[in-house]
Amino acid sequence: MENQADTVIGVDVNVKGNLNNKGSIQVNGTVEGEIKSDENITVGETAFVTGPVIAKNILISGKVEGTVTANEKLEVDPTGTITGDIKTKTLIFREGANFNGTCAMTEDKKAISGEKVEATISEEKKDVTQKSGFWDKNKKN
Repeated sequence: MENQADTVIGVDVNVKGNLNNKGSIQVNGTVEGEIKSDENITVGETAFVTGPVIAKNILISGKVEGTVTANEKLEVDPTGTITGDIKTKTLIFREGANFNGTCAMTEDKKAISGEKVEATISEEKKDVTQKSGFWDKNKKN
């Protein structure tokens, strides 16, 4: 993820309201409201965000309480905490990261963005043969 952000919220800055930027956003302070970017959002170690976070790529090193939607990639560092639901294509949790919520991973950007997606499920039934393997307790060596 890129290191330079177009918009930086400093450590001692408290924002109440929504942030919407076409470029990257770095949050080091406190934000109460939606943060949305067409590019990247970084929630720094000192940051606390209450509200949805939506971007192409998101890196969380601080605390987020709210839905996190990353159209491409979501990374959570060991110092990162998410309390809320996650929607992303690629998810990277580093050891020590905290998460409490549900996670939906999809290849379809329409599903991530919330647009209606229709799918059909085939009624065709296939014969499934179970293979014994590593977890088969009845397997004899």
